[in-house]
Amino acid sequence: MNSLRQSKAFRFAKNVSWNLLAQVAIMAISFFTVPYLVHHMGTESYGLYLLLQAVTGYLLILIFGAGSATVRFVSEFAAAGDGRSLKAAVRYSLGIHLAGVVVGAVILFGGVNFFVERFFEIPGTLREAGVWVLRCAAVASVFGALIGFASAILQGIQRFDYQNLVVFLQGSLMPIGTAILLGLGLGLIGAASWYVVLNAAVCGVALWLTWTQISPRLSDSVESGKIGLRRFGVYGLSLWVGLLAWNITFQLDKLFIGTKLSLSELTLYAVPAGILQRLNVVPASVSSVLFPMMSELQGMSARENLVRMYLKSLRVLLWMILPVLILLFALMPQFLTLWLGAEFGGRSVWPARLLVIAQMFLLLNHVPNMVSASQDRPWYLSGLSWAQATISLVAWWSLIPHYQILGVAAGSLLAQMLPGPIYLHFVHKRLMDLSWERYLSEGLYAPCVSGALLLAVIFPLHAWADNWFRLGALVSLGVPLYYGSTWFLLGTEDRNLLRSFLELLRQPRRT
Repeated sequence: MNSLRQSKAFRFAKNVSWNLLAQVAIMAISFFTVPYLVHHMGTESYGLYLLLQAVTGYLLILIFGAGSATVRFVSEFAAAGDGRSLKAAVRYSLGIHLAGVVVGAVILFGGVNFFVERFFEIPGTLREAGVWVLRCAAVASVFGALIGFASAILQGIQRFDYQNLVVFLQGSLMPIGTAILLGLGLGLIGAASWYVVLNAAVCGVALWLTWTQISPRLSDSVESGKIGLRRFGVYGLSLWVGLLAWNITFQLDKLFIGTKLSLSELTLYAVPAGILQRLNVVPASVSSVLFPMMSELQGMSARENLVRMYLKSLRVLLWMILPVLILLFALMPQFLTLWLGAEFGGRSVWPARLLVIAQMFLLLNHVPNMVSASQDRPWYLSGLSWAQATISLVAWWSLIPHYQILGVAAGSLLAQMLPGPIYLHFVHKRLMDLSWERYLSEGLYAPCVSGALLLAVIFPLHAWADNWFRLGALVSLGVPLYYGSTWFLLGTEDRNLLRSFLELLRQPRRT
C-alpha cells in the first residue's frame, strides 16, 4: 500500500511539474520577447496583435465543453480497457470540437469588414491589417479546435508530458517567430500569417502524438459501459455553462477594451494582465489535486478532517502565491518601467495594482471551489461564476467610459470582491460548519501577517528600485523576510509537514 501511495504521489508530482515547467518556460520567453515586440510594433499595432489571439480564444468557446467531456470519458474508458466506448467518445469529441468553431470562423471570415469597421472600430490606418488579422484568427481557430481535441485526449490518458509539449510549442514559438519576422521587416501581416502556420504545424504534431498514444487502446475489447452523443454532449454542456461565465469574467475584458477604447489602451492593459493570469497555473495545479482527496471525505464523521485539509491547503496556497502578488503590487511602477518603458510605468500601474488585489481575492476561492465540487455542490461554483460575470459586465459598462482601463481593472476587482464573502459563507457553514473565527485564525492569520510585514518593509522602498539590480535586491530582501517570518508563525502540524516534504525530496526515487 505504501509503495502504491508513493507511486500515486510521484505521478501527481510529475504531472504537476510538467504543467508548471511549460508555463514557467513560456513566461520566461514572454518576459524577454514582449518588450521587443511592443517597441517594434508600437502600442497600437501590438493591440491588434493581441486581438488576433483574443478573437481566436473567443471562437474556441464554441467547443461547448467538449474538452472537459473528453478528459472525463477518455480517462474512464481508457482505464477500463473499453475500446468501443473510447472510440465513440473520441468521435463525438472531434465532431463537437469542430462544429461550432467552424461555423463561427466562417461568420468571422465572411463578415470581416463589419467586425473591423463597426464592431472593433479599428482605425483607418490599420484597417487593411485588421482584415488580414481577423481572417487569420478565423482560420487559426479551426486548427486551435483540433489542438484542443488532441490535448484533451492526452490529458485523459495522462500523457501530460506530450500535452504540455503542445502547450509549450504554441506559447513559445509564437512570440519567438513574431520577433524574427519583425526583424525581417514583415510586420503585423507577417505575424498574423505566422500565427496560422504555427497553429497548423502544432495541430499536426498534436494529432500525431495523440494517435500514437490512443490508437493501441481503441482495439481493447472490455465493455465497461456505453457512451452516446447525448450523454457526452450533456456532460460537456453542464460544465460549459460555468466555463462560459469564467470566460466572461477573465477574457471579455479585452473585448470591451477593443470595442470601447483604443488598441493602444488594450496593450497597456493586457500585457500586465497577462502576467497575472499566468500566475493562476500554480493554484490551479494544486487545487486539481485536492478534488479526489476531498471527495474521499464524505459525511459528518469526516467533516473535521475536511476542515483541516481545507485550512492547511489554504495556508499552502497563500504561502506560495501571496508574496509574489505583494512584491508585484509594491514594485509595479519600477517593474513595468524597466521592462516596457515609461508609458507602461505610468498609465498601466494602478490598473495592474487593482488586478493584483483582484488576484488575491481570486486566490481565496481555489480551495473552496474544490470543496464545493467534492461535496456534490457544483451549483455553488456556477452561482459564483455567474455572479462574477454579471458584476463584471455591469461594472465595465458603467466604469469604462469614465475611467478607461482603470475602470476595466476596477470592474474585475469588484467581481472578485463582492460575491466572495457570500460564497465563502455558504461553503463554510453548509459544507463544513466552519466559523469565520477559525477561518481567520487558522487559515488567513499566519500568511497574511507575513504578507503585511513584507508590504510594510518593501512598499516604502519601492521608489529606490530604479534599475534591475536594485529591483532584484529588494526582491532578494523580501522573499527571505516573508518566509522567515512564516517559519516562526507555522504551527507544529505545518512544520512537520514541511519537514516530511523536504525529507521526501532528498530521498532517491525507488524503481
